[in-house]
Amino acid sequence: MKLNRKQMSALKAIRATKGRFFGLKTVQGEVYNAQFLGETNNYITIFDRNNRSNRRLAKTSLASVNSSK
Repeated sequence: MKLNRKQMSALKAIRATKGRFFGLKTVQGEVYNAQFLGETNNYITIFDRNNRSNRRLAKTSLASVNSSK
């Protein structure tokens, strides 16, 4: 799996949230208020605060991340 620079930047920001909630946009246009739970080689697992469910997203589907520092 080859990630582009934008996706690598989004992953770096997600890892830096340290359990806090953040905004996540996907290339499909979905927006999540999420909390990072874990990752594998191809996927990340988040907790979707609005739907109160765990979601597994492909790393290639990440578009941008909004987090407060």
